[in-house]
Amino acid sequence: MYGYFKVWRELSSLAVGFIVWVHSAVFLRWVDPTAGTYDAGVFQVYLFAIIGIFILHGIVRILMKLIWPTSENYLDNHFRNDFNTITPWQKLKLSTFIFFAFLFAVALLARAL
Repeated sequence: MYGYFKVWRELSSLAVGFIVWVHSAVFLRWVDPTAGTYDAGVFQVYLFAIIGIFILHGIVRILMKLIWPTSENYLDNHFRNDFNTITPWQKLKLSTFIFFAFLFAVALLARAL
């Protein structure tokens, strides 16, 4: 069981976010007794944004394969070896850039929906 959570650490942030969301109504009413609460529909925006990211990822990979198959072949077969040869600082910059690019994309999609 511990190995599962070691591999999927992201699940803990989802659990914490859900717990905070469930208890936020009590906190909001404690701070402001006239405050309204939000409903479960709030999650639909983020769900649609995540679905949109997956769909767009698939479309981009298909277009890469059709338009520029060399880059698709590189990502599938050679990127891992090249990533292992770069310095730790370059790995950190690349990984952080990819993480925040996905985070920014989900935020923009959620805002647009």
